[in-house]
Amino acid sequence: MKSIFLLAIASAISVSCSSAKPGDSVLNQEVPYEVAKNYFVKNNIDAAIVNPKFENQQDFDQVFGMATAMGESGKPTAIDFSKEFAVAQIEDPSTQKVELKPISTRKNANILEIKYRKIVGENQSYTSQPVMILIIDNTYNGDVNFVEVK
Repeated sequence: MKSIFLLAIASAISVSCSSAKPGDSVLNQEVPYEVAKNYFVKNNIDAAIVNPKFENQQDFDQVFGMATAMGESGKPTAIDFSKEFAVAQIEDPSTQKVELKPISTRKNANILEIKYRKIVGENQSYTSQPVMILIIDNTYNGDVNFVEVK
């Protein structure tokens, strides 16, 4: 009787430990990412987009266009939306050169916190819309929060 009771407890513990999905209830977990290159923000988009997370090609294509250049390094970074999603920080259009650089990406419970630095450079003779697009594996899916680090 005692051994059945101990076996039941051991089974319950092993089942409860193995039922958690990756990333659930994890605090301050570092999240790997890839910076997407050679994309631009379409002219009909403001900096204030409702959701900075893109989980399918159709939604992504409504906001971004491909900025293809010659050579292998001129191709836009491929995104496989069946395995990964994209997040984007879009700034207001500016006549100054503005670069957005990712500092860290961490997951706290269900919040994906992305810290970035905004580097403002010299004036340009044209207006551009700065954007930073990160590609992240679906196992780290969660609500997105961008934090600018000064």
